[in-house]
Amino acid sequence: MNTKFNGQSPARIEKKLQHLRDDIALHDRLYYRENKPQISDFEYDCLKAELIRLEQIAANFGMESGEDSVGNDSANGFQKHPHLTPMQSLSNTYSRDELVAFDGRVKKQLAEQDYSYIVEPKIDGIAINLIYENGELIRALTRGDGTFGDDVTWNILTVQSLPRVLNQCAARLEIRGEVFIDEKTFEAANEQRRSQGLEEYANPRNLAAGTVKSLDPQDVQIRHLKIITYAVGCVSDGSLGTQGDVLKQLLAWGFPTQEKYWVAADVETAWECIQELDLERKHFKYWTDGAVLKINELGLHEILGSTAKAPRWAIAYKFAPVRVSTKLKDIILQVGRTGVVTPVADLEPIEISGSIVSRATLHNSDEIEKKDIRINDYVFLEKAGEIIPAIVSVDMPKRSEICKPFSFPTHCPACGYNLIKRENEVAWRCANPACKAQLRCKISYFASKSAMDIDNLGEAVIEKLVHSGRLKTVADIYNLTYGDLIALPKFGQKSALNLLKNIDLSKTRPLWRLLNGLGIFGIGEQTAKDLCKKFSSIWEISLASVEELACIEGIGEKIARSIIEFFSNEGNQNILKNLEQCGVCLSLKPTFRQGGEKIFDGKTFALTGTLKKFTRTQAKEIIEARGGNVANSISKKIDILLCGANSGSKLSQAEELGIEIWDEEAFLSKGNLLS
Repeated sequence: MNTKFNGQSPARIEKKLQHLRDDIALHDRLYYRENKPQISDFEYDCLKAELIRLEQIAANFGMESGEDSVGNDSANGFQKHPHLTPMQSLSNTYSRDELVAFDGRVKKQLAEQDYSYIVEPKIDGIAINLIYENGELIRALTRGDGTFGDDVTWNILTVQSLPRVLNQCAARLEIRGEVFIDEKTFEAANEQRRSQGLEEYANPRNLAAGTVKSLDPQDVQIRHLKIITYAVGCVSDGSLGTQGDVLKQLLAWGFPTQEKYWVAADVETAWECIQELDLERKHFKYWTDGAVLKINELGLHEILGSTAKAPRWAIAYKFAPVRVSTKLKDIILQVGRTGVVTPVADLEPIEISGSIVSRATLHNSDEIEKKDIRINDYVFLEKAGEIIPAIVSVDMPKRSEICKPFSFPTHCPACGYNLIKRENEVAWRCANPACKAQLRCKISYFASKSAMDIDNLGEAVIEKLVHSGRLKTVADIYNLTYGDLIALPKFGQKSALNLLKNIDLSKTRPLWRLLNGLGIFGIGEQTAKDLCKKFSSIWEISLASVEELACIEGIGEKIARSIIEFFSNEGNQNILKNLEQCGVCLSLKPTFRQGGEKIFDGKTFALTGTLKKFTRTQAKEIIEARGGNVANSISKKIDILLCGANSGSKLSQAEELGIEIWDEEAFLSKGNLLS
């Protein structure tokens, strides 16, 4: 066996492979589970392409390749159900030559059989699987891991254009589609986020995914989810011969479908159709990032088959990112809540993909040096998948003599303290734990909707309280007095009382919110929920080993060590103790008896109306902790309906089916929740 391949040793290849796999795993978690991507689809696809290339090299040494699977978007808080047929993702390409190569593989496998293509817009939303039995919609599932999906039926039922009942259809039927949010709703949501001082949604796909997975029905209602359907996953008869027939049948059943699709006799004609789609897509009511090329004849799909991840009868062609050039006026340095100093490009405003851009992240000092980016340079911007644009290169012919290399500072631009760079990291950090720029960001995130959800504690108020010295850690929020607040400029009596009330209410937020709000590296909403599924208190997490943490889904060794580092810090330990002394709950069940016994084992609940003593999320956590399950809709499978004030149609449906109905007092008593 060769000890080297193209000058690379097995050990070096293995190291590169592991680094790539770790990066891809991180971005998978951010994309599928946190709905907070940090890179564009194009950058992610480049990482995947490099992984495939290295694994092909590794095969020459007899090294094992990594698992190739569908990305997993499963989340806590939802029941899992199997798809009738696997829900795969698509292989994708940005290259015309690779489309031709795909056609060559199809032609070889089908031998002399005739086939045609159908070209459809690739919708940038969240994949959904609708299951109908005897014409009635019984379940809506996300992709999940491709075999099991999350039951989001109740949220999908808010889509007004979705047929609940179908006429003249098969006994069992799967309809595949994409849920999306239109531009108007997306812009309105971001405008609201800006007014609240919160981070904007990166793109409509992320907002759609977060809405579909929301446990708050009011949140879902105001987002006006929409759907486009494009495929049949499982049908118990063979009446549909082509993908064109499928789209016509979907329309006949009353489903929304794409405005336009193309049927092509060969790959060259298909390529022309893709070019036409690229010109027309800006007029579509949904966001598109490419085209899907499918074999039109359904009977050939089985012959062509699938890999573990994707069908061999379809491929996605993604449009290249839009590129424009503009002047970089300045490089601004921002200090974040973890102390990371992020350089941001201040640009001459320019339109890209329908929006005006004046800023773009430069990521870190290495990025600036590698791309040789200088103030007063003209730079190329790209915007793929509607992610906030990034600088990809410098327009060198336009460089002038006034463009000097940028020197990254050695001291914090906010407090003047030394900047440090940790081993194996590219970011420079402010080493001052008392840095006010960090503190403002930490407290702002801690109080945000994603964490402790403290209304009225916005950035302007935080700025004043930090400046006055009243807030030095997040724990100080809970020591604020009426006098502290009323002394603030333009802060009246009513505002002070409301803020104190909201601070007090936040003390009993679910544990995952506190864990997310602490700002531990690598911990977002979903990872915090995953930790709380394993551990029942902050102190339990603080005592966990690397091995215990790393075995939790979505947490690798790097994040596990980050968690241990956080809890090993004496300052962080003191903050947690102060939070506990102030009455902030550091365990799963803040106000009710823990009750280790599985009182609700095997019981399935549904919830309706407004509960007085806890939120629906808290009620769901209590039920699950006692062995029960919670469903989103009423069916014969429901054992108990927990009914609060202002109950809706679920109550009458439950009465008709003879389902046992509990009010809040019965739930407290039978759940052993009373002290």
